[in-house]
Amino acid sequence: MKKFGFKALIGCVLLLSFARIAIAEDVVVAVAIEGNRYVEAPAVMAKVHSKAGLPLDRRVISQDIRRLFATGYFSDVYAEGERVDGGIKLIYMVKENPVIASVSFEGNKELSNKKLRPKMKIKPSMILSPLVESIDTNMIRKAYLAKGYYQVDVHIDAIPLDDGRVDVKVTIDEGTVTHIKDIRFIGNKSFSSDKLRNVLASAVSGLGSWFSNNDVFSRRRFEADAQMIRMFYQDAGYLDAKVESTRLMLTPNKEDFYLSLSIYEGKAFTVSAIQLTGDVTPSKEALMDVIKLKKGELYSLTKLRESIQAMTEKVGDEGYAFANVTPMFHRNLKTNTVVIEFDIEKGREVYVERVEIQGHNKTQEHVVRRELRQAEGERYSASKIRRSKERLQRISYLSKSKISTPRGKAANTVDMKLDIEEGKSGSFSAGINYSQLYGTGFVGSVSENNFLGGGYKTSVSADVGGAVNNYDISLTDPYFFGEDVSASVRVFQNQTDIRTIVLYNQDSKGASFNVGMALNEYMRYSVGYYLTTTTLSGVPITSSLALRSQEGTYTTGELVQSLSYDTRNRTLLPTEGGLSSVSLGYAGATGDRKFYETTVSTQYYLPLTDFWTLRTAMKLGQIQGYAGKEVPVYRRYSLGGVGSMRGYNYYGISVVDPQTLDILGGTKKATASVDLQFPLPYMEQAGFRGAFFVDAGTVWGISDIAFDKGSIRGSYGFGIEWSSPVGPITLTWATAVNAQPLDDVRRFEFALGRGF
Repeated sequence: MKKFGFKALIGCVLLLSFARIAIAEDVVVAVAIEGNRYVEAPAVMAKVHSKAGLPLDRRVISQDIRRLFATGYFSDVYAEGERVDGGIKLIYMVKENPVIASVSFEGNKELSNKKLRPKMKIKPSMILSPLVESIDTNMIRKAYLAKGYYQVDVHIDAIPLDDGRVDVKVTIDEGTVTHIKDIRFIGNKSFSSDKLRNVLASAVSGLGSWFSNNDVFSRRRFEADAQMIRMFYQDAGYLDAKVESTRLMLTPNKEDFYLSLSIYEGKAFTVSAIQLTGDVTPSKEALMDVIKLKKGELYSLTKLRESIQAMTEKVGDEGYAFANVTPMFHRNLKTNTVVIEFDIEKGREVYVERVEIQGHNKTQEHVVRRELRQAEGERYSASKIRRSKERLQRISYLSKSKISTPRGKAANTVDMKLDIEEGKSGSFSAGINYSQLYGTGFVGSVSENNFLGGGYKTSVSADVGGAVNNYDISLTDPYFFGEDVSASVRVFQNQTDIRTIVLYNQDSKGASFNVGMALNEYMRYSVGYYLTTTTLSGVPITSSLALRSQEGTYTTGELVQSLSYDTRNRTLLPTEGGLSSVSLGYAGATGDRKFYETTVSTQYYLPLTDFWTLRTAMKLGQIQGYAGKEVPVYRRYSLGGVGSMRGYNYYGISVVDPQTLDILGGTKKATASVDLQFPLPYMEQAGFRGAFFVDAGTVWGISDIAFDKGSIRGSYGFGIEWSSPVGPITLTWATAVNAQPLDDVRRFEFALGRGF
């Protein structure tokens, strides 16, 4: 019996002996696979197109071998033919690549095994081939290059085992991070290089590099920098400005980059006129009111985009879902002016045919629908769609939400499709709690923000040990009886021993009921009744008469009304918008205490860049007794700590009896703060952010104590906040300014449960 064969190489020449046998009348009577150990024969045969009963074809055999090589399972493949009765038995001889027993890493510090393993093709029980080695080597290199490691070197070694498998060892030589040495500009005449560098996301290594990685070279960031320069110039009126070319040069030691941008500035243009053409809907006056660009001002790309968006939404509010606004520029090169013409194409008026929601498993559909401002059957409204997105974004138990409006079945309809992704709605925590004020204790809590999928909020918590013994139970229905009216009930007990700061024990228990209703999309009114019984005990006999008169058990029935205006883009870690509120409290209809309280507060978030957010906050408060009754000492004002005045201890700023040094508290307070917030590099996904802050505030208003601007305290410093599973954890380092002799200053503070 005569055998023949040919090797599996692309472009190989079949042996003459095989060519002599493979004559036209030869027929394949059988196809077999030999040499496979781990890869099952049916899986190999699926790639083979030579079949029994077909004529022997050298081209088909050559293609079969290529396909088998392409699987990555084999290091060698060749075919042999054996003449038998009736034709040729075709045998594919394969030599398998080794099976991977284990994968280990060495030298990787910047990217952990946990981050690398899911992205790799090389895994235990898989086949190791040159192809997957190349793919994983390139993947690892790209991952390190994205983080600025341009010296990285990757080696993949296979260590043979006795059973024929291999252990794979991935050795990574990370090198050092490649930083930006200098950024240069060519062609800039109107703006200095220093000014332009401040525009870029990339930055030269300097003193601020310790909290930002912008000095680490990133190709994607550098490409975006060119667009930022172009936008900067066009916002300053340079309509034709552009970055003509960019260049980067890596130093021979691969430790630094030199970046350069070549700029064409052109001329600065002033807007000489604004014109509207096309489908001017709803009216010329209504559209002109939302246009940010004004006659006589320098042209601005940002204002142009804002104008187009506002006009598109305005036209969309008339039911035109596919409105298109196109700007056209008519330049006068002699006067460096430009006429901007907005051509409006409103399209067809459409209605929302259906609202479809998908992605919700636990959350009931009506919980999502009640947040929407665009309803089925209504005429399409762009502003209602936008507001619906904002409201969905504010739901804490929805991690993602996306709204699209594809065309409906009819030409004049669209469907509103919501793709949502549910996040964690509940939490359970238990452990040891530490506070610089209350000491060490045991804390546990169970909370659910989407109870039974109906959006109900429930919470049960306990804090026992140290100087506290607190219990709290609350239930909130944000849509009481299906209406946009919230109702909440709370029962609590607080037993607090804070004699390290004040000279008494304070125990209180009570309940509250609160109802809130929306007045419009952003304004809300609420009214609540709070019934509390408070006991002050342990007041030393040497204390002041003002403090000793407060000792005993008293009941307070307080009616509180509040009005709030909330435009924040989200309730948790907002970056845009604001929250302002006015609160009026009245105690005296029931109970022993008689006083009224007024508080005004506001905070505003301004996104400076994608990285920085400016937060400003202010709070004023006044509490006053009436009918001959004094304000309870535990309701008077003192400042200090996170959320009040950083850099001072709790009760660190207060009205103090000069003889006994008893902390009496004030009846008026004022605080203000400015925070420059930013996500901490490499830790943003874990919920870490930092802030530089400045605080100011004071307390006054007991007996003959009046406001004194010289008594305004201040502080400045740096803080870190972590949104942990048990609540925000905050660390602050602060320096007090203008501290008074009786103030209690604290440079470092640790707080659990309170954010910036």
